[in-house]
Amino acid sequence: MKYVYKNLVYDNRDSKGLLYRDGKLLFMGNTWSGIMQFISYSGNAEEVREMFKSQLEQREQIKFKAESKKPKDPEPIKREEPKKEPVLKRSRDARKLVR
Repeated sequence: MKYVYKNLVYDNRDSKGLLYRDGKLLFMGNTWSGIMQFISYSGNAEEVREMFKSQLEQREQIKFKAESKKPKDPEPIKREEPKKEPVLKRSRDARKLVR
């Protein structure tokens, strides 16, 4: 199926999307990425978003379902950091042997 907007043509064949601008190939790949490229190259035009309204809504439903299935993170446990004991520093003279 072909979608045309101004100088852009998006051709959806089976599971491949082809995007042309002025007869030159801009994109060839999976359908969803092609739709997103078409929307992007059109400057997020409302007419183009309307062409793919059902696909965009379906994608949002999938995202919403995935978000609702995620387990909610419990609040993080606050742990007190152990107090650091002071470090004893030795001078170089302390290493010398006294006779």
